[in-house]
Amino acid sequence: MPVKAIPKTSLARNGVGAFVVPCHRVTVQYCNWGGSSNGVRELLKSGKLNKVASTKPQIVFDIVKRSGHPQLKFHYNNDVVKDVDVRNLKDSEVLKKLHEHSQSSGNPLYKYNHKVKSVNESVRGIWSPLHVFKENRHKI
Repeated sequence: MPVKAIPKTSLARNGVGAFVVPCHRVTVQYCNWGGSSNGVRELLKSGKLNKVASTKPQIVFDIVKRSGHPQLKFHYNNDVVKDVDVRNLKDSEVLKKLHEHSQSSGNPLYKYNHKVKSVNESVRGIWSPLHVFKENRHKI
């Protein structure tokens, strides 16, 4: 009787085979007359946003004119939407925020204290004193 392998689907990992940009859509929301939207309006008038959009063709840019403070909404592949407030920022600062958040993965920031981080399961499995037979445990 031959031994059959257990079928397992491959895990999609970014960078193995193809690179997919984590941020796929950016929505730029601004007000036509509000003072806090001056930086975003200047960015749109100068055509700098068109240059950024032409250098990043994999990201879809939506321009929404709505009353209220300006915002940048970043839509990521892991179904996360980040709202970034850009009120009273200059056009260069808005571009900096745009570049910073379009390069991130959308995952929350966390402190990483371990030396090794792996997606794969351990080959050896987990170990604890409770997984050893009773006669082989350390006795006090």
